[in-house]
Amino acid sequence: MKSIPFLIFAAAGVTACSDPSGLTPTNHRDLQPVARASSAGVAKYAISGTISFVGGGAPGQVRTTPSGQCFFGNVQVVDHLEGDVVGPITFDENERAPCDFSHLTGSGPFTADVTWNGRSGSIAGQWETNCVADASQPIGLSCDGTMNARGSGGLDGVQFHFKWGPGWYPFPYTGTVFSS
Repeated sequence: MKSIPFLIFAAAGVTACSDPSGLTPTNHRDLQPVARASSAGVAKYAISGTISFVGGGAPGQVRTTPSGQCFFGNVQVVDHLEGDVVGPITFDENERAPCDFSHLTGSGPFTADVTWNGRSGSIAGQWETNCVADASQPIGLSCDGTMNARGSGGLDGVQFHFKWGPGWYPFPYTGTVFSS
């Protein structure tokens, strides 16, 4: 039972990740603000791209209830962002699911070292997902979710909002960046 989340993520990475090294070149394009807040001087930019699987570890905690609910804690998953935001991203996952994996929810913190619009730095924030049964997907689940983060270093003062999925790796993402 302890290896189920790792196997789920590892199987997805082996079958769906086009470049597990994360070294796929991307084309940089100048992003134009899509809107500007009137008084705060904050620019709003649209972003899009993909999230590819790189690797995952075994859960640090596993608990199964007598009613058939499985809980997995401290699962570390490493992915790679490509597109308008580029770089490695690490998710610390806490997952809950019926032990038949007909549905799964998860959440936790994440960190990443990324480049956006020619600026490099770190981002950190929270993510959440909701996965539903879908036989057309490699592991039988279709997931989507959100990530919200604040930048530091070269991205100080920048906020990111990502919406990703549905489906399975590589996940498409869209979102918004707010920069002052």
